Amino acid sequence: MKIKKKKFVSPLNDVAFSYIFGDQRNIENTRDFLKTILDIPEEEFDRLTVKNTVLKPDSLHGKTSIVDIVLSTRSGKIIQIEMQVEKEAHLRDRILYYAAQLFSRQLKKGQKYGKLHQVISIVICDHTLLDEERDYLNEYSMRNAKTNCLFTDKLKVVIIELPKVPDTEDGPLWAWLKFLKCKDKEECRMLVKRHPKLEKAAECAQRVSFLERLEWTFILLERRKRELRQWKEDTRAEALAEGLEEGLVKGHATGHAEGHAEGHAEGHATGHAEGRSDEKLEIARKMKIAGRPLAEIEEFTGLSPEIVEQL
Repeated sequence: MKIKKKKFVSPLNDVAFSYIFGDQRNIENTRDFLKTILDIPEEEFDRLTVKNTVLKPDSLHGKTSIVDIVLSTRSGKIIQIEMQVEKEAHLRDRILYYAAQLFSRQLKKGQKYGKLHQVISIVICDHTLLDEERDYLNEYSMRNAKTNCLFTDKLKVVIIELPKVPDTEDGPLWAWLKFLKCKDKEECRMLVKRHPKLEKAAECAQRVSFLERLEWTFILLERRKRELRQWKEDTRAEALAEGLEEGLVKGHATGHAEGHAEGHAEGHATGHAEGRSDEKLEIARKMKIAGRPLAEIEEFTGLSPEIVEQL
């Protein structure tokens, strides 16, 4: 019986890429790779941690994004790594959207803006994205268009285009990018022979057999489902809490304003009653959106089943 040789797995394969650079067990690969790209203090890489890849929307009806890899550094910098094999319309907008989500979701209610950490988005393209640029590595930040003065370093985008990588070695990043571009085992073996630091990454890529890729895909899907479920539970709880708080404030404000306009005694009573009614309706509406049982909404607000059904 012939034993089939293990098929070469391209490092550009989404599962292989996530396994090589997005698994905490292989964090040395990620650390060595990022050191060739980012000009940040060496100690930032001492505590490189793989984070949740599901980017929560601002509301239950907002768009949920799932990125390839998210990491945090020693001081809290956020690094996103995205592999884009196929050419895609509006990719620049998607890159900006992901970066904005990673930046905005850092703060909890009541936290100061000074707590925001730098976000660095690294996008590796297996196609030409920047026709206007000659280099294969280009870094973008917020600068004055006239003076080139930096406005802030809190948001940075790094684009790497594999088709522009030269055949001749030109720096420490070159070997990693040639590794990503490897098409077969022999090419990969020869590259590792010249650059032994790539050995572990190459082993990780070839360790991902067909069955392992299926298993890893399943693990990623389950992890993301679990993260989404947790986010939905947290969001529903927050929506319910905010609904109660907003309802009370709105009811009090409505009652006070209408009561003052119609006369202190009678107006206050009327306004207070209407305010309470608006408050109940608003709370019931938010609870219904959050998926709470109708019986619970009726009991909590005191509204009739007919009114709750109509909301």
